[in-house]
Amino acid sequence: MTDDTDAENDHWYYAPAKTLRGALQRGCGAAGAWVAAHPVAPELVVDCVRRDYRWDRQVDERTVYLVRLVLDVELSIDPIVDQLWRAGRNTGYDGNRFGQSVEVLAALARTGVTAAVDALRQYVCEGERWVEVLQAVAGHWPGEWWDDLAPIVAGRAANASPEDVFPGREPWSRWAGSDRRIDVLIQRDRPPVDWRCPSLPHRGAPVSGLLSLLADPDAPSETLSAVLHEFARHRDPERRLLDVADQLAARPDARAIGLVHALTKLGPQTVRHARQWARSPSHPLWWRAVVMLTEHGDAADVPALLDALDRLDSDKDEWCGYDDLARGFARWGVTESAPRLRSLWRQSPHSYERTAYVNALLTLDPDSTRQWLPDALADCEGGVRVLAARHAPLTGEVRRQLGRLRDSPIENTDVRESAAERLASA
Repeated sequence: MTDDTDAENDHWYYAPAKTLRGALQRGCGAAGAWVAAHPVAPELVVDCVRRDYRWDRQVDERTVYLVRLVLDVELSIDPIVDQLWRAGRNTGYDGNRFGQSVEVLAALARTGVTAAVDALRQYVCEGERWVEVLQAVAGHWPGEWWDDLAPIVAGRAANASPEDVFPGREPWSRWAGSDRRIDVLIQRDRPPVDWRCPSLPHRGAPVSGLLSLLADPDAPSETLSAVLHEFARHRDPERRLLDVADQLAARPDARAIGLVHALTKLGPQTVRHARQWARSPSHPLWWRAVVMLTEHGDAADVPALLDALDRLDSDKDEWCGYDDLARGFARWGVTESAPRLRSLWRQSPHSYERTAYVNALLTLDPDSTRQWLPDALADCEGGVRVLAARHAPLTGEVRRQLGRLRDSPIENTDVRESAAERLASA
């Protein structure tokens, strides 16, 4: 779970998944659909906006979901703006309170909430972390909404940190050459970035020599990493890597040297070894073996996948990896996994994996799953909304929701297209 210690250094836990609060924290579609249709205490939405509840901020989605909650409960943006200014005074880690406030306000602006436009423009003029906000709105808004801020920015440019500025992006690409003060900011010294390809010291070396380096127990990790990089990116799949895989996996720096990436390229050739590794959960390559079997194994590997499911379930603090298992279960029609996938759909805070659960359930239990899909149109994950748009039963309410998705100015392109295609074909 993403660590979250806010400015007050408090601690928090997810509310139970069966409660409305807990479902909203997880970005569940059923909760979003309920809020759209029933009176809900605004405090529940404020809580989800003021704290970033995502399990993994790199992949889990929330912004579209949160904006729809704000609109559906007709929430004043004042609490969000207040948090923007309060969190903006904190230069340390704030659990992404500031970033989430910016993202939600920027998206609200695109739905026609002019107060959100005004709030972010004012922050660019007066706030401490104004460069972050400027670059965020310039990346999401039409130029006419922010282009006139150039004189203000020029006046503040001398106090900006150059490491916060991304010169190749808007607004800097548009404003370059327009004002000397902005040009100075763009061109100020910053850590050099070498965009050239990494050196390839083993390019063209014989395979036998590379394998000998991998088999050398005294080879430094830098050498092993370079060799594995060569196999992974610049060579045809080399099956003999499997002969040294166990030795390399036993090294304490195995993760750093890129072994898994090199093995992934071997695809189906890994199956025999993967079956051996999957029998021992203590093996360093156990989970990689499970993933290999979901991708390249056959029905005989189902017991290994079910065992992996049990092992993931035994770790109450681990929510990652179920999506790989779901794809394997769908491949081989493992219907006994359906109840667990339905439970994960409701309970997991790691919303990124939810698309894989729903996709698998459409194969394993299609009739029951389609009955749940109308609520999934309000899910936080765009992939789930796509599946719901394509497969939800076409009731009058579903048609109305599809129209909302199709016409939304903040919706993902693939969701809008799926909703439009479904309505057009009905």
